[in-house]
Amino acid sequence: MSSTNEKCASQEVSNVNQSSPNLKDLYRIFNDNNDISTDSTTIYNYLAEQFPYPEWTVMNYGFLSKGTDIKKVEVTNFDHDNPAVYCIRLYAAIIDDIVLKNLDVLEVGCGRGGGCAWTASTLEPKSLLGVDYSESGIKICQKIHSDISNLRFEHGNAEQLPCSNDSFDVVLNVESSHCYTSMERFLNEVYRVLKPGGYFLWADFRDSGRENVLLEQFKKSRLEMIEQIDIIENVNLALAKTRDDKLGFLKQFHAFIL
Repeated sequence: MSSTNEKCASQEVSNVNQSSPNLKDLYRIFNDNNDISTDSTTIYNYLAEQFPYPEWTVMNYGFLSKGTDIKKVEVTNFDHDNPAVYCIRLYAAIIDDIVLKNLDVLEVGCGRGGGCAWTASTLEPKSLLGVDYSESGIKICQKIHSDISNLRFEHGNAEQLPCSNDSFDVVLNVESSHCYTSMERFLNEVYRVLKPGGYFLWADFRDSGRENVLLEQFKKSRLEMIEQIDIIENVNLALAKTRDDKLGFLKQFHAFIL
């Protein structure tokens, strides 16, 4: 297998005002109120089972362009009055000028499938497979997004993907890898399933002081980094825009857990 290109859109959000209903918030809510140690799979399964809302399909922190960030991908085919549009804009920012039309695409850690659904229906890849470790989450994806012909979902482990070698032109991974046991094993799997010359499009956060560890993991992988972007300012702008909506969600969820 020849060397694979990686396009790495890096976001460092360790100092962000974490008002978004994302995994770190949910860890805090579960552990503070239940006095238990809860892993990410348990939390995501719980969310899928207790909150199977078809309008809630994306969970990332979001992205707000400063005007010059997104080059060729625009957020069309989505309600711009919906606060979730900022989450979809993160996908647009990561994909940027990579043309997905007629390509085979994989998203690892697809969550509730909203990013997959927008990508599959708007950017017209030949096929898009969403893989997630939460079985309950995958069932939600299969139910909500069943009308998109080039999109399917499958339960699987990011560190042991249920995919053949050299089978995808593009692999997406959005705010998911911080949950994995081994980033090294995940990167090896990305390399394995990518076709020669394919792209790995990635965005995630790490705690302060861990950035160098992450960069070293990428350097030791067989992927070639061709771009790295710090989008902390864009994430902060998106959080500021959606703060009230997300805080309202968290308060409702907090009361439910109690």
